Amino acid sequence: MGTYRVAQVCPNGHVATSSADQYRELREEFCSKCGEATTTACPGCNASIRGYYYVEGVLSIGREYEPPAFCHACGKPFPWTERKVAAAVELVEVGGDLSSEEVAQFRSDLNEMTKDSPKTQIASLRFKKVMAKVGGGVASGVRDIVIDVLSETAKKAIWGA
Repeated sequence: MGTYRVAQVCPNGHVATSSADQYRELREEFCSKCGEATTTACPGCNASIRGYYYVEGVLSIGREYEPPAFCHACGKPFPWTERKVAAAVELVEVGGDLSSEEVAQFRSDLNEMTKDSPKTQIASLRFKKVMAKVGGGVASGVRDIVIDVLSETAKKAIWGA
């Protein structure tokens, strides 16, 4: 069995290090990509952000660490998850020709697509319809924003990835 290291991440999801507890010299008080203060704990419950999964005697090669979308201890979305959903919704509001009801449904569907749940498939279907309606430029921007926080089920349903 292994143990999780502690990750240090900014509110935008930029990773300073996935082993902040082990390699203190890699820590950044402020993100070198966006300048925001970094953290090693969930703002909701103060549990450590799970970083690299370390197993003694096992060498992991080629896999880049991605910060989790939700806290393992309290279940709340991390700030980067909330920010990416909010940015995608704002892009659709500004760049798409949608009613306020459609935007509200899009927000709800996007939140559902960040988790693996029974509603992920239907939310993904509605998401694809909205992306077709708003056009390629907005859809491409939304994809770039949310790709890191969508569940694997949602990614497969939308892009076959």
